[in-house]
Amino acid sequence: MNIHAVRRWHGLVGAAIVLFMVYLILSGLALNHVDILKLDKREVSYSWLMRWYGIDAAVPTKGYLLGKSYLSWEEGKWVLDGKLLSSSAGQPVGAVEVGGINYIATTSALYLYQSDGQLLDKLEKQLLPAFPISALGKMGNNVMLQTPSAIYASVDGLNWDLSNVSGLKLSTLQDLPADVKRRSADILAPGISLQRILQDMHSGRFFGRYAVWVMDIATLILLGLGLSGFWLYWRLR
Repeated sequence: MNIHAVRRWHGLVGAAIVLFMVYLILSGLALNHVDILKLDKREVSYSWLMRWYGIDAAVPTKGYLLGKSYLSWEEGKWVLDGKLLSSSAGQPVGAVEVGGINYIATTSALYLYQSDGQLLDKLEKQLLPAFPISALGKMGNNVMLQTPSAIYASVDGLNWDLSNVSGLKLSTLQDLPADVKRRSADILAPGISLQRILQDMHSGRFFGRYAVWVMDIATLILLGLGLSGFWLYWRLR
């Protein structure tokens, strides 16, 4: 084999593929330090990226009205007045605003939030007067909690008294206004972790199924460069 031809081929291919090598090295280094960079905890949810991955963002259509704010949710995430609520989980069965406090109930827990969305308290089974919770309502300064067996009233969500009130108006699902739907959909849009995106880019899957073969070919070319480099060293030493 002509050594000059091999050297020329080695140099041209090496120069052409240098960007690919840098791309593999940087993405590989990042993936080796997922925990330090917290790539598994950082998510992005750009609309174009969701479309690229074929993920449709769910648009909530119904929710509860608490004062002047709407509560909407999707897959365990709750949004109130354009804010993602912390520690939320499950399907709400009722929500009311009493005395500046937002009460949101699931069948097994009652959540108390400040007007700014900060969690004040979470009451579960033994801290509730009874359960499961079937609905929430309000009467004057009292939050009313309905269970299959009875209705209970409280002024603070902590101390409960049995109530025999009749004609109680319970919170019910309402159609969300268009602007609330739009804001909620943006906040509730599913995200993809940076770790997954980097893994897909490193393997080539991010660019489509045929890109994986391109990455394989490029890897074989790198192998060829390594072998030709060793051969040149052996011949010229």
